[in-house]
Amino acid sequence: MISQASFLSLVARVLKTDLRDADNKTQRRAVTFDKDQVLQIVAGPGSGKTTVLVLRALRAVLVDDELPEHVLLTTFTRKAARELRSRWLDWGAALLDDVSNVQDVSDIDLNRCTIDTLDSVIQTVLAEHRVPGSLAPVVVDAATSVLTLKRGVFAKVYWTNQDVIDPLLARYTFDRRPPRNQAEALLTTKRLLERLAQDRVDIHSYAGEGRAQELIVEMLREFRQIGHERNVFDFTTLQEEFLERLTDGQLEEWTTGLRVILVDEYQDTNPLQEAIYFSLMRVARPSMTIVGDDDQSMYRFRGGSVELFTEFAARCDDATGQDTARVDMTRNFRSTPEIVDFFNRHIESDPRFQPARVTPPKPRVVPTKPSTNVPVLGMFRESEQTLADDLANFLASLASGESIRVGTDQEEVRLAPSGTAGDAAFLSHSVEELSYSRYTQSPDERFPGMLRTAMSAYGIEVFNPRGRPLRSVPDVQQLLGLVILAVDPDGSLVRDLQLTNEANYFLREWRKMAVNFVDTDPSPNDGRGISGFIGDWQKAAKGHVVDGFPADSSEWPVLELLFKLITWIPAFQQDAEAQVWLEAVARTVASTAIASPYSMRLLQNVKNARSQGDHVVRSRESLIRDALVPIAEGEVQVDEDILPSVPRHHVQFMTIHQAKGLEFPLVIVNAGSRFKMNHSSQRFLRFPDRESNVVIEETDVEDHLPSPLRVNREPLDRTFDDLVRLYYVAYSRPQSVLMLVGHEKNLAYGKGRHHSQGAIPNLALGWHRDGSWPWRQSYSDGKPPVKVDPVFFEV
Repeated sequence: MISQASFLSLVARVLKTDLRDADNKTQRRAVTFDKDQVLQIVAGPGSGKTTVLVLRALRAVLVDDELPEHVLLTTFTRKAARELRSRWLDWGAALLDDVSNVQDVSDIDLNRCTIDTLDSVIQTVLAEHRVPGSLAPVVVDAATSVLTLKRGVFAKVYWTNQDVIDPLLARYTFDRRPPRNQAEALLTTKRLLERLAQDRVDIHSYAGEGRAQELIVEMLREFRQIGHERNVFDFTTLQEEFLERLTDGQLEEWTTGLRVILVDEYQDTNPLQEAIYFSLMRVARPSMTIVGDDDQSMYRFRGGSVELFTEFAARCDDATGQDTARVDMTRNFRSTPEIVDFFNRHIESDPRFQPARVTPPKPRVVPTKPSTNVPVLGMFRESEQTLADDLANFLASLASGESIRVGTDQEEVRLAPSGTAGDAAFLSHSVEELSYSRYTQSPDERFPGMLRTAMSAYGIEVFNPRGRPLRSVPDVQQLLGLVILAVDPDGSLVRDLQLTNEANYFLREWRKMAVNFVDTDPSPNDGRGISGFIGDWQKAAKGHVVDGFPADSSEWPVLELLFKLITWIPAFQQDAEAQVWLEAVARTVASTAIASPYSMRLLQNVKNARSQGDHVVRSRESLIRDALVPIAEGEVQVDEDILPSVPRHHVQFMTIHQAKGLEFPLVIVNAGSRFKMNHSSQRFLRFPDRESNVVIEETDVEDHLPSPLRVNREPLDRTFDDLVRLYYVAYSRPQSVLMLVGHEKNLAYGKGRHHSQGAIPNLALGWHRDGSWPWRQSYSDGKPPVKVDPVFFEV
């Protein structure tokens, strides 16, 4: 349609992004690259990869004359997909509107471009291009997938072979001990099955390792068979199905229209996904672009293999015969020079990490924002409670419009005039507010919980729906307890189901919470109130006919019961966190309906209709067993992505993994609030002394892979590498202010000949894996300092 030069001019004029500027030459090369090669873009933090991805896709339409329906752009999360699609539509519409003054662009429909996660793309393609006479695949979430495994395969294999399987599973549990209960055994098994599928392990070879591996393979085969028989898939088995149909030529109608493929966050791709992309490249021969940053790879626990990115050129050549060109984008448009220098030093300082990075090495990230002379800050205190109090006071001062002077030049730190507490984010390895040593004991409060409490004294609200297990959230306990009261009035159904001690404990706790809640007679009260509502449900549960209630129908959807009950619990209508919890409960019920015999409907007797007989009881047993027990056993996770944005007046607490791809004016990174001593139980969080359970999984299947994948790094080094990358992501999130917080003992210089006594090794604070610590300054009087001189300004 238009020349490349015209496109660059158009982008500069309409979008105010001038790629012709000499400072933007790497972005320009990434956007305009048009050689007959695959393009690998190594995009450092804050380097504008979203901008480049969208402009490269728009260039395919406006310069190469490709229609939007011929362009596929995949990314890692739904949130990222929404951001990409929004920018594609906004920018595309603006450019087309300008071009329409001189050319006819009526045949270009931007909405026909596919921008989504790979899983969503696969689901859509298999639904639209299914075999004639077949049904579209039904995709279930993680909780339902686990339920299908438990009921269809796991129980019959595991309980008759527990003594054989447990020693293998013990290698992959957090503490290297056999699973403590059925839920842990089930989830560990499910993760192992996904490893075998995502790594494309030769399961015949793997089964030859021993009886335990043979039983695991048996479970995998039966699980796959159930999925095919029922046409029900989780995302991993759906990817396998897609790859099989793709390689068999069954999707030729779709692949024929693929001309341009762009893949975001490629550093977190797994081998199964890689096989899909390589197959698409062989079949469709598209213009292929992958974007990522090996230094920000952080999803090994989900099957991500950074080696697929660092060794992409060689793997691509082997699989497709295509050459790869590489563009490094290292100009940072997000952070101040002080912050960029800090995370550069973090990723570059340890010599033993450098071989794990892409080759040749990615250049240093270069800041483009002017300096504000505000240094990286640190707040380290003698106790977690003191740290929480002081940090809350710091945030309250900023939120109230005050400024805080820091650094040798006493520069002012303040939020923007229009800013609120929502400009700040608290990042941590874990945002757990309460920790249960056992589910039957009172919990210990963790630092995020202390910080929430301290901030509430200043009226500062927190958004942290992951702060406690779903099963332990009081509002959720009340809601689920009301459900139990309604469907199991005397508790006989729970007793007859012979559940685990863990499930029984939480179901009892929920019931107690509900009884106490009903006794408060909450509004609204129409004369009958919640006690009358529950009473009618209890009569129906016992087989009685209740005139006109719950409905003049023989069945009642569980979801409708849930949404009626929340009218008495205002938090579910007003509070952002509670909405996330409600979604998790509702999602569990809705997805469980696919695998549950009564489809999450409660049967009841009504006038002038045939009696439901035993189905009244069995439908309620199904609800308890299939939907409530997974929540009680800790199998259901929340999903914050359901909210397009967090309320502006809330400070977000999130894990570092959740923060990937996000940015905030002020970022507080918890670098060690829990670390009061060099205790072995915490070393995995700061300075590992053994390989992680996920790395052990990788090592155990390495000999059964189609080709070597992780042989270039020792297991313990891979564990260290993951921690280095984790904090690199954390330190590169802020725009203006980065603050590290922790216990003051993290800065102890150390005593003894090797300064090892009293020191707490911590990669997040500059330690190298050889045990050296560059933050230690020299001294001349024969007596070491009490603490190091950190590279940040202490507040």
